[in-house]
Amino acid sequence: MEVVYPSLAFDRERDAFVVWLRWVSRESPPSPEAPPSQGIRVELMLNRNTVLGPTIVYRRDLDAPLYLRANHLRTLQVIDAARARGLLDVQLIIHGSIANAPFAALYLVRDYAGEAIDTATIPGTPLLQLQPSTPGDRWHVAAQANLRVALSVAGPSRHHLTVLR
Repeated sequence: MEVVYPSLAFDRERDAFVVWLRWVSRESPPSPEAPPSQGIRVELMLNRNTVLGPTIVYRRDLDAPLYLRANHLRTLQVIDAARARGLLDVQLIIHGSIANAPFAALYLVRDYAGEAIDTATIPGTPLLQLQPSTPGDRWHVAAQANLRVALSVAGPSRHHLTVLR
């Protein structure tokens, strides 16, 4: 028997991981101020290395869906380390935090023109998505999704020491 993983092709110079966050309110009537400091605490890990977060995005900032781009240099370091093994473990986490119905989705995008924090729509299907199934009267939620992929990397790895003068 052979285990087969889905393939993920990553271009070091053009690709980025982007996490999409939105708030799906299930309470009736909506109560954006009670309890205070409602938000989503999200984290993206590659091979158990954090490349985004854990960071809190407050509900008041989620009137429209929000996109957060993973740290590019840290992502490249993890991708370069995973290149020899040929496998990448991707983990998207919503930590236990004050949120009624958070939603998070992970995209791998090429030539992303958005900012590190943006509201521009990404048309497409995410690699992973999370939405905890939580009753409207519950506020502490958590969720986690994992995906192991066979990794192929385009572009040279840059193992060199940067000298600052």
